[in-house]
This record gives sequence, structure tokens and C-alpha cells, in this order.
Amino acid sequence: MSPAPPPGFPPNTPQHGPRWAPVPHPPQGSPADRVATIVQICLAPLVCLGASFWGLFSVMATASCGSDCGGAVDAAVPLMVFSPWAVWLIVTVWAIVRLIRKKSAAWVMLIGLGVATVVYIAANIVLFISVG
Repeated sequence: MSPAPPPGFPPNTPQHGPRWAPVPHPPQGSPADRVATIVQICLAPLVCLGASFWGLFSVMATASCGSDCGGAVDAAVPLMVFSPWAVWLIVTVWAIVRLIRKKSAAWVMLIGLGVATVVYIAANIVLFISVG
């Protein structure tokens, strides 16, 4: 004999497995996670500004090759100037969407910092190898 269905279901409702099992709730971000994410969103532009200034000042390294440094330098300098801002914009939008959906989002900003760092260091290496 099968157990009685919950109230609101007709008595002849077929029961297949754990049909009336409680639905697990998705994990919700804690208040500390929200605060950490907002602080990271607000402090990241300062890091981006510093990285962009370093990228602009790296142009001085190309003084030895004059106006014929090659395409690698022409790609590396804009990458150093603009990539931190592009990564920050993408991860900030992603983090805000996760915050609105009440999910953990602090790790998104940390991943963005890692991606921006890898791209930035790769652009620096390309620049300084190209210059010689």
C-alpha cells in the first residue's frame, strides 16, 4: 500500500520515487560575501588604473627601437593599457548578476584578478622580449 499523497493531491495520484521530497534550496551568498564582493568591485579600478599607467609608461622602453618596433609592441602596449579594464568590466557585471541572484560572488572577482594578471604579465613579457 502506498503512502497517502500530501494535501491538495488527489488520492489516486501515482507516486514515482521521491516525488514529494523537499526541494533543496540553492546556496545563498552570505552577507560577508556580499560585502567582500562590493569592496573588491570598488577597489579593482584602483588596481586597473595603476596597471594602465604602467602600460603607458612602458612605451618608454621602446625608445631604443625608434618608430620601427614591430607589431608585437604595437599589440602589447594597448593590451597592457586596456585589458585590466575589460576584465574588470566583465567580471563586475558577472559578479553583480550573481549578487542579484543571491549567489556567492567574491570568487568571481578573484578569478578576474587572476585572469587580468596573467594577460598583463604576458603582454609585459611580449613587450620586453620584442624590444630586446
